[in-house]
Amino acid sequence: MKIVVVDDEPTIVLMCRRVLEAQGHSVHGFTSVQSALAQLEAEDAELLVVDYKMPELNGLEFIQRAWTLRPGLRVVMITAHGTREVMGRATESGVQSIVLKPFTPTELARGVAAAVEKMDEGTAPSR
Repeated sequence: MKIVVVDDEPTIVLMCRRVLEAQGHSVHGFTSVQSALAQLEAEDAELLVVDYKMPELNGLEFIQRAWTLRPGLRVVMITAHGTREVMGRATESGVQSIVLKPFTPTELARGVAAAVEKMDEGTAPSR
């Protein structure tokens, strides 16, 4: 599966890449939302792993832009800001899975598996 990871923390991007590549996924990692959007515009992806709090755009704003480029893109949001408000807005926006920071490789893998399961069920993002 082609996955794009976006987080302003390079260590999080690196950890996500290592975990997901070890599972056999093709992963592009970015610390800049603009670079990630350029990647999504240039090449198809099936899943997005995105941080909620980033300096250029918040994760929900980024997701909306990503969906204009790739409407069927599934999303796993990672966040250290797991408030009811943030989680509710993410779910209402169509995010398939939320993984709270700090997370383990197993928790990330579970979040991705949950989003893939919804993809396999043919559940469209609700925007």
